Amino acid sequence: MIRNKSLQPAVIAGIRNLLKLSPWDRNQPPPGDQKNRPPKIPACLVFLGIVFISAGVVSCQRKPGTKESASGPAEAYTLESEILLEGYTVGYSTPSLNAPFYVVLSQYIQKYAEGYGMKCLLADGQDDIIKQITSIEDLVTTGVNIMIINPLDHKALVPAVNAITERGIPVFIVDSQIDPEADYITSVQASNEGNGELLGEWVVQKLGNQEIKVALISGSKGNPVGREKRLGFVRGFTETQLRTKGSAELRIVSQGWGNWTHIGGLEAMEDILVAYPGINLLVAENDAMGMGALNAIQEAGKSDDILVVGFDGQKEAYELIQTGEFGATALNSPRELARLTIEAVVRYLNDDPMDRIIHTPAVVITRENVDRYYDPEALF
Repeated sequence: MIRNKSLQPAVIAGIRNLLKLSPWDRNQPPPGDQKNRPPKIPACLVFLGIVFISAGVVSCQRKPGTKESASGPAEAYTLESEILLEGYTVGYSTPSLNAPFYVVLSQYIQKYAEGYGMKCLLADGQDDIIKQITSIEDLVTTGVNIMIINPLDHKALVPAVNAITERGIPVFIVDSQIDPEADYITSVQASNEGNGELLGEWVVQKLGNQEIKVALISGSKGNPVGREKRLGFVRGFTETQLRTKGSAELRIVSQGWGNWTHIGGLEAMEDILVAYPGINLLVAENDAMGMGALNAIQEAGKSDDILVVGFDGQKEAYELIQTGEFGATALNSPRELARLTIEAVVRYLNDDPMDRIIHTPAVVITRENVDRYYDPEALF
């Protein structure tokens, strides 16, 4: 039974202590304490597609007989459930909606949950760990049976996840990671290190023996997904050079921070170009930042001098790859993450076994294979 008991007294104090240790916050001011936090907006139920509100909860249930939203035509749902799923409500907490990836992942979680007959409630953490905790509390209060969380901070959410589990609500993690001390059912992730390795290997093959001066644009400090991507890239790059040349040399001359957004990538790249005008490779930890950086590179007249690569496989990046303006990207499909996560929920409810960590395949997309992946009707 779900008890509508506040999570805050049991969790917030521990969250603040954990934030002092969290890499996510080492170079930024700590989030405001509880007395300075904006007042919580009451839970709000809206039955007209996805609408996100400040630290609140909305319904994303589609009434029977209505058209699907931007998620497109209905699909076949291959898993067969031995139990009736119409009585279940899935809650999903997204860390923010500041990037297209997060928006589309939320839409596909809605789509697949509804496809199996379940209701869906969504909550936006607004890039603030305290607000994500509050929005998760709102989801519990509304009476969800299943919780899916995309963590903003892999340590700070552990007490909240464990408190939810103690109330009998199973927790599933998607996209980002959470500390192993958290009590969750399974975590569905892209193969971020594998994608990074493939991207590093491709760059060495593309640029050959020339000296490579790299600038990185990362998402947010301490984010484990970004860390896996760049470490995978370094590993793939150096291993390929060792294999092909017998030695390795990788000069990373700068790291900027773009907060996963197009404008953040553009602004970070403008600063990098001023400080390090001689770079010839830009590695962005997502395509949105990479495309923003590309705009800055083009405005500076350096399109022929700097190769740009990214991660996630955004549709607009595919289009730029087709024209030769963007070098390559690595696949992190929000659609596949959502599908596998909801399938994990269905398997759990049917008592089917599953791995604790589920990875999507690692794929690098270049001009040679982009047409196999590009879908002009895709959401992302």
